[in-house]
Amino acid sequence: MASGRQKSWRRVFQLLAPWMLCFFVTACASSTASMSKSVASLHNPLAPVADPFIVYHNNSYYLTGTHTGNSLEIWHAPHLEDVGQDSKTIWSPAPGEPAFQVWSPSMFLLDYQGSSHWFVYFTAALTDKNEDHRIYVLQSQGSDPLGPYTYKGQLTGTDNTTAIDASILQLHGQLYLMYVLEKGTNATYLAPMHDPLTVNGAPRLIIDPDQPWEQGYQARSDYPVAEGPEALYHDGKTFIVYSASDTGNYNYCLGLMTYQGGDPLERSSWQKKGPVFEYNSDNGVFGPGRAHFTTSPDGKQSWMVYHAKTTADFTYAGREVRAQPFTWNADGTPNFGTPVSVKTPLEPPSGE
Repeated sequence: MASGRQKSWRRVFQLLAPWMLCFFVTACASSTASMSKSVASLHNPLAPVADPFIVYHNNSYYLTGTHTGNSLEIWHAPHLEDVGQDSKTIWSPAPGEPAFQVWSPSMFLLDYQGSSHWFVYFTAALTDKNEDHRIYVLQSQGSDPLGPYTYKGQLTGTDNTTAIDASILQLHGQLYLMYVLEKGTNATYLAPMHDPLTVNGAPRLIIDPDQPWEQGYQARSDYPVAEGPEALYHDGKTFIVYSASDTGNYNYCLGLMTYQGGDPLERSSWQKKGPVFEYNSDNGVFGPGRAHFTTSPDGKQSWMVYHAKTTADFTYAGREVRAQPFTWNADGTPNFGTPVSVKTPLEPPSGE
């Protein structure tokens, strides 16, 4: 027979049980919600864009790339996983401006005549012919990445040689234009710049596609390619990451040039390695290339964006933007790892 003290404790428990259950359920729900926030939620592809270029500025990501073929757009969002949801057209050609094959824009915040402006360098043509490709530039009126922008015409100092894929290298306080000249191959050249709107030196060949993996070996197209150069800086080191093989091939890939010191305009100042990022059949990723780089909001992670396809067939269609983090080797060079399947969600950048 239960004592009075046992009955008293039993009565207390009966009174408290509903409250304890409520507390337990609430705590579990809170824990589940907290866990759901950390569950992987970045799903590739991010946007139906080729030749991506991304910057992180004032707490937002800004993405541009090849999209419509006759205009330039910028996608933007505070979170990388949302960057493909909202875009703004920053330029459409007026009469007399290049209205064909508008490709491969890059964007940089640079000082010009004492103030900061965004400069967008892009490929375009006055007619629908590859040989009419030239490098053109836009300049923002202020420091907002979304503009408004002013069309400045063909980049001063570039000639009428077929040219694509312009980007900027900054080294030793000097600006250099990196771009691709089509002279029987797609090869990357470097030229010094007087300011963001003016090239003031002859282009010098820096990346000659002289390796089998740059020439589409075992693929449909054997056209030699070293294109889409982008600068990457880390811990005092300077790299040029570029794309090799024909972009329609399944084995379009990334190569790496590491600056060794000396005159950047000399090929001997750079060391080539590749491929450093290539297709992965098991993950269903083909033709990964045209990489550009950014960081997580807290600066603790390095991230890359690139385009890739889900088919091994030779085609220029289906190239879309993917994103994934990467790490650094002990020697200071980037370790891009393996391209991730679109079926694999990723943790968003740290600090979001």
